[in-house]
Amino acid sequence: MDINRLEEIIKEGKYDLHKKEDYLKSIMLPAIQITQANVFDQKGLSKYGGDPDVPKNFKWPKHQYGDYRFIAQFNLSEIPTANTLLPKKGMLSIFIAYDDENNMSWTDKDYAKVFLFDIDENLEPYNNPNFPDKYFLDVVFKPEVDIPFKPELYKEKGLNKRQLAYVCDKVSDQTDKRYQSYLLGYPFYNVLNEDPRESDDWISLLTLRSNSGFGLNWNNRGFLMLFIEKSRLEKCDFSNVKSNAG
Repeated sequence: MDINRLEEIIKEGKYDLHKKEDYLKSIMLPAIQITQANVFDQKGLSKYGGDPDVPKNFKWPKHQYGDYRFIAQFNLSEIPTANTLLPKKGMLSIFIAYDDENNMSWTDKDYAKVFLFDIDENLEPYNNPNFPDKYFLDVVFKPEVDIPFKPELYKEKGLNKRQLAYVCDKVSDQTDKRYQSYLLGYPFYNVLNEDPRESDDWISLLTLRSNSGFGLNWNNRGFLMLFIEKSRLEKCDFSNVKSNAG
């Protein structure tokens, strides 16, 4: 959500919401919206699908049923200036243990593999013959802010019932989160049975909506969510990422 629009919603003053401005800003989180770009592909560009750009010594990750599937790469230096914990540069490359028989579950340990490559290395496209479909979409980034979208996500009693219903309705209406993918922020989901963020150090890394164009469908057209420990993110350590879908 655009921070200016959020401030407009607050200052509209319905149900005395303007009196809760400090509280709403205290729970606000930075988020990076990911949208389709209108540019041609080039080495190092952020994208969904296609071949990943990797170092020459990269070994394609494998799980017990075969190869991990590459789904996205994000050139972090392409993200407009934003005050986040994300590294300022590097290629964030994401693979998942996705197969046609659904042998792996999105809650399995190591369902998702995330790598951070030095963008200054000589990265080259890796053509894995096990994935002949080379369809891809270039993406761009837009810094935004995010607040919880469901009443049950407000653990503190910072808003009364009317204010809470109004804010949650406006978040869904103004952001249209059900059609978006984004980095950081609050994860979006229909159902989430296991949430690593119940531990204070875990935060949302990526919320990725199902995409039929790539044959990716999580939990009945839901969202894939990746979580990371804040302390690891601060160290640019992506070796322990948890996942879920809903």
